[in-house]
Amino acid sequence: MTAPHTPSAPVASAAATLPASAVDRTDRRRGLQLVLGILLFLGAQVVMAGVARLATAAAGAPADAGPAPWALLLSAVVGAALAFGGYLLIVGRVGGRPGLALRGRGRLVELMAGLALGVGLIALSVGVITLLGGYRVTGFSPSPQLLVPLAIGLGAGVVEEIAFRGVVLRVLDAWLGSWAALAISSLLFGLIHLTNPGASLVTALGLVIEAGVLLGAAYLLTRRLWLAIGLHIAWNTVQAGVFSSAVSGTGKQNGLLVAETTGPTWLTGGAMGVEGSLVSVLLGLAVGIVMLVLAARRGHLLPSVRAERAES
Repeated sequence: MTAPHTPSAPVASAAATLPASAVDRTDRRRGLQLVLGILLFLGAQVVMAGVARLATAAAGAPADAGPAPWALLLSAVVGAALAFGGYLLIVGRVGGRPGLALRGRGRLVELMAGLALGVGLIALSVGVITLLGGYRVTGFSPSPQLLVPLAIGLGAGVVEEIAFRGVVLRVLDAWLGSWAALAISSLLFGLIHLTNPGASLVTALGLVIEAGVLLGAAYLLTRRLWLAIGLHIAWNTVQAGVFSSAVSGTGKQNGLLVAETTGPTWLTGGAMGVEGSLVSVLLGLAVGIVMLVLAARRGHLLPSVRAERAES
């Protein structure tokens, strides 16, 4: 993992004039940061897929067998480490200013708050879907598979948050302002999930509204990544590992609960899992709006850097 680069004199000088509570947007070479961030995301996906396959093959598994659960978790850890290292390189060395995205006090508190919020949100979603007749628990799995859900949570929670919130949202926020950046990064986040099995324009739009806004709001509220990372990890892991639901078209998971889903796709989420349900979309949107209101009160929703300079 590369250590952050010491800011150049003009950048450090500009940062020094900022109040302690101000949002630091004094980084540089944002266009290059954006390109490298996209390449980091794509590269991490390739590396994770390669590690999972190579590790499974090295263990002597048949060539036609899918990746072993432990190999998927290993690949997620490698992908997360690559994403963190790449982010520090991009924002530190290239951008010249890591800002508050990974630094500062209270990181563990924000991470734990994100984990708790993710667990609560997905549990509430499943609870409402159950009350509406779309989900029914029939028992407990005698041999739950928890490594795959953890891999899904860790890999997506770290890699996607660093790419979409740590790079794309942050760079667009400086260029276009917070609202436009949130809209565009949320749209891109939803569209990238169109490549998942069972995905459609409707489910992608649901992820734009639900996860794109929710996770983007988590970043804007704190101007750091820890809350969003914790939320994303917990949402994916609990959805698959506890409620045995597919996560963005990953297929049905063998979690702690044995359950049946019945009813229309808008209620159950269909092949996309619980997160594809209209219930989850509306709950995610509601919490996202609350966080955006809090972010506005903190002064974290800003115009573009150029417009901000023109006003000062």
